[in-house]
Amino acid sequence: MYATVEAFKSLSEEEFKLLRSIEVGMAKFMYVPVEYLSSFTKWEEERVIKMLKKLHELGLVQRRKGAYIGFILTTRGYDCLALNALVKRGVIGSLSLKPLGVGKESDVYEGLTPSGLRIAVKFHRLGRISFRATRRYRIYVGDRRHISWLYQSRLAAEREYEALKILYDAKVEVPKPISHNRHVVVMDIIEGIPLFEKPRLKEPLNVLIRVLGNIKRGYECGVIHGDLSEYNIIIKPEIEELKIIDWPQWVPKGHPEAVNLLRRDIANVINFFRRKYRVKFSEERALELVLGGI
Repeated sequence: MYATVEAFKSLSEEEFKLLRSIEVGMAKFMYVPVEYLSSFTKWEEERVIKMLKKLHELGLVQRRKGAYIGFILTTRGYDCLALNALVKRGVIGSLSLKPLGVGKESDVYEGLTPSGLRIAVKFHRLGRISFRATRRYRIYVGDRRHISWLYQSRLAAEREYEALKILYDAKVEVPKPISHNRHVVVMDIIEGIPLFEKPRLKEPLNVLIRVLGNIKRGYECGVIHGDLSEYNIIIKPEIEELKIIDWPQWVPKGHPEAVNLLRRDIANVINFFRRKYRVKFSEERALELVLGGI
């Protein structure tokens, strides 16, 4: 993140405009030609090439030589575009260089709003897993045959933000969504211990019931997590406050696999509490509670 922040600070409005031009051009080209960028920006090619050289040196664009010279955004370049939009919008005032968490599909950093409130800034990074696996499990990809990692990450962020808005309004215990842009979601700071680290719980059964209650409220408002496990449940053991995170793969209640995914979410949670806290609670009883009443 240090290189990204340093690059971000060095960019002019014209250079951000050129990055946005490349972003737009990537919808049409595998690598965006210099001629297209010159036409889009209304700048002379010589000026465009000079600016592209700087962007390339900063690691914000990748260059391809072949039948023509073309450019695409790198992850760092996409980060800069998202950060620029969120800073201009007054959402982000500063960003920590040390991540709160690094996963297979995202990086989360702590930040501050311009007024000094702590926030979590999540960068979706879907290129870390295979494209085939991503397409298998994420309905937002749909039937698109050609889709860049950057755009796929953007769709994941949009989808997660949509879920958080629905769930937070329905009183499901999720981080409060604040804003999003491109592949970045900004939310309330997430504090606590991931459940997989086996925090000491006073009443494990009560915590399990509470998780099931959240699954139920999500289901009632039409949202099924789809990948729920001990890895995306965060808890503060001293007060047993919890948050359920990581929602980009959610499916709506009417999805053909909705019930199967709901069953899997419940089974993952039940099995973890059985293994680690010796809580005896059947999966069928838990499903009845979620579909009926808790």
